Amino acid sequence: MSNLSTKKLRGYLNPRYLKNPIITGTFFLTAAGIVTKLIGFFYRIFLSRTFHEESLGIFGLLGPVMMLVHAVCASGIQNAITRFVAASKKDKSAEAYGYLFTGIAISAFLSGAMAYLIFHHAPYIAIQFIGERRCIPLLRICALSFPLATLHSCINGFFYGLKRAAIPAWSMIIEQSCRVVTVYILCRLSVQAGLNISLSYICVGLLAGEFASALFSSFMLAVRPGKTEFSIRNALSLQKGKSIFSLALPISLNRICISFISSVETIQLPKMLVASGLSTSNALSLYGVFSGMAIPLIMFPSAFTGSAASLLLPSVSEAQAQGNDQRIRKTICLTMGFCFLLGVFCFLFFFTFAELLGELLFGSAIAASQIRALSFVCPFLYMSGTLCSILHGLGKTGITFIFNVSSILLRLFFVLFAVPKIGFSGYIYGTLCSQIFFDLLIILALRRYLLYDKK
Repeated sequence: MSNLSTKKLRGYLNPRYLKNPIITGTFFLTAAGIVTKLIGFFYRIFLSRTFHEESLGIFGLLGPVMMLVHAVCASGIQNAITRFVAASKKDKSAEAYGYLFTGIAISAFLSGAMAYLIFHHAPYIAIQFIGERRCIPLLRICALSFPLATLHSCINGFFYGLKRAAIPAWSMIIEQSCRVVTVYILCRLSVQAGLNISLSYICVGLLAGEFASALFSSFMLAVRPGKTEFSIRNALSLQKGKSIFSLALPISLNRICISFISSVETIQLPKMLVASGLSTSNALSLYGVFSGMAIPLIMFPSAFTGSAASLLLPSVSEAQAQGNDQRIRKTICLTMGFCFLLGVFCFLFFFTFAELLGELLFGSAIAASQIRALSFVCPFLYMSGTLCSILHGLGKTGITFIFNVSSILLRLFFVLFAVPKIGFSGYIYGTLCSQIFFDLLIILALRRYLLYDKK
């Protein structure tokens, strides 16, 4: 090993380096992400063995509504809180709290309004927008979770700004764990009492998870050491509200746009499957297997590529600030090579053992066929997340948004025109084509660095 490499290794193992809040924060979030993925994966297996495939399809239709609500009420505001808290001076913690509680007030108003609208207009949304009457009680239960979800999102944004990522990490684990335990207990009690297991238990579990996470986050905020005594009423500021709104608006609009197009795709897929000749029950069953079994399994390795992506963003930003194009090029090439090889390995694994995985994990032959079909997406799917992170590190967030929308629109095209003619295979083809298209767009955007070869 060269002297330079030895010095670098010693530097990385230096306790001062390991105590860096960015390094420790990345570690906590990565570990929490992997743990929650594991819990969620086994939770999906439990759901697949407890609920009928059609029931999972019905629950999957709620995803678009949840995504839209989060985009409107929380995503942009959380980012704004993080940025303003991080920019606040250490000796002015009251200023940081001011941004937090102003953000919470805005988010609470938006989430409260959305919860009221969805709770009272659930029949219209379920029948006219989603196209499934059985979603009415599920929407009403989920609506109760919106204020809780936005509260803990805002508090998490506050702790991200303070570089205390361990608290949001624990919040993720507590939320997922409480959700799983709640659903499991409700199902066991129903079986013991001789009652039917209701699909609403999944939504009750979601509500319980959000409540536990919000409670934990609020408690950690209340006992935070070094906080200044101040009045929440005085902390609320119109000027801070304008600052948060101006920063959150473009982020929220981007998320709303992507969420809306994804919602149209999700809602139209079962309808187009019916147009292809399937019954409503069979169409929902197919979608339930896809969203509740096949996709979670295919996405599981992305827990590790997601961890790599979180490390790539600051590294690429630093290299760009230094004008080190050679380092950026090496990072891109290594990332593409590693993720593509991981994708090829997962493709071979899922393609070869699809029947075994489908039957062993989910007890479903349909899941086995979908896992095999989706295995072709793996090399491109795992690469896209890390390449996106590199683009974000280079400050190209706008172009990433355009690429995302283009990819989803291509997939929507297949849903509307291919699925009615050739069935669910049309959606698989659309998923593969849109993923390849998305990766090619990113590679084209990075071509300057890929072609750069200055010695």
